[in-house]
Amino acid sequence: MKGFEFPIIGTKVSGLDKKFDLNSPSGRKQYFKAKAGSEIDDIKEYLKKGSFVAYLIGKKNSGKGTYAKLFTEIFGEDKVVHLSVGDLVREVHGNWARFSKSSAYDELKRIYRG
Repeated sequence: MKGFEFPIIGTKVSGLDKKFDLNSPSGRKQYFKAKAGSEIDDIKEYLKKGSFVAYLIGKKNSGKGTYAKLFTEIFGEDKVVHLSVGDLVREVHGNWARFSKSSAYDELKRIYRG
């Protein structure tokens, strides 16, 4: 996102000691408004006409899907697409035995030149 500089810092806000209920959508909205309100507003403005790709990389069960859901909650389902590579790999692997015996597989073998 050309022109945007987001420093890599923690979410500690000086003078803010309020507790937030992160189990409720309204509590999360208050939390993110308090912690990153102006940055969220900047990104929302940018997303009106622009787009960008974000990669969430981490170990299995490290919270990538949870963060993707939070992004969706903040920016809207029309602005966020969540694609889990792990889910895709597991699905392909699970369907491989059936696919490798199909006519589609035979056709791919016939035309693939790699």
